[in-house]
Amino acid sequence: MAVATPRKVINRRARYEAEHHAQIGEGHAFFPYAMFHDVVVNLFVVLLVVGMAVVWHATAQPITAAHPTGVYGWFGELYQQAANPAVRQTEPRPDWYFLFLFELLRALKEPWELIFATIIVPTILMVLLVAWPFLDRGRDRRLSRRPKGVALALTVPGVLIALTMAGAAAPGVGGPLTKTAALNGMPGATDVNDAGCTSCHNFGLSGASGPGASLASGSNMFGTDQAKIRAWLAGGANAANHVMPNYTSLGPTKIADIADFVASLKAGHPLPLQK
Repeated sequence: MAVATPRKVINRRARYEAEHHAQIGEGHAFFPYAMFHDVVVNLFVVLLVVGMAVVWHATAQPITAAHPTGVYGWFGELYQQAANPAVRQTEPRPDWYFLFLFELLRALKEPWELIFATIIVPTILMVLLVAWPFLDRGRDRRLSRRPKGVALALTVPGVLIALTMAGAAAPGVGGPLTKTAALNGMPGATDVNDAGCTSCHNFGLSGASGPGASLASGSNMFGTDQAKIRAWLAGGANAANHVMPNYTSLGPTKIADIADFVASLKAGHPLPLQK
């Protein structure tokens, strides 16, 4: 017994065949028409990127004595903060569109698991993305009739978004500086990590080792005098020993927070910020 073909399918096929024959007779070939359109669009995108780069360079300004952190232009800073030669440790973080892979690497830490995070899982996702049109051959476009495809289409971006958000909020590699949680929560503790002070100094739990490197009990030279610590950070140390960098580029707020943190190390508890 012959299987009846739904009328809707027959009508759709007839409309497709009629349109296909019309395009063969009246349409344009891929070369050179469609290729010319692609070249024009690509040229427009390249010129747009070049124009944005020119505007960015013209509106932003580099780091100077008057502007220690540079001048923010229309599309961002021309230069970021000057490199600190004392920093020997870094905290690499990728751009936002690779944060999902960054978080995946944080979750799979064992050496034998790294191949899954770096090669196998991303390759499976890419192959599945390319192969899905060939796997899902159903004619029905209604979402209610395609539960598997809809579930996969929602799950994949959901997982990627969750991994991206987790990667953006991932804690730093430095860990706590001191044995006192209240001191670790001070703004100056974050600034100490960001400025690379742990490359040369030890704060109790994190940092370098060696003679003169320990600041676990604060500064022996200045004690809890925040004004003298600020002056030491803002060029005094560099002028005295030519080893410790001049941290003027951090700005007065961060220098004051670091001075408050170092003074608090001497006291053993957080001290109020001195103006």
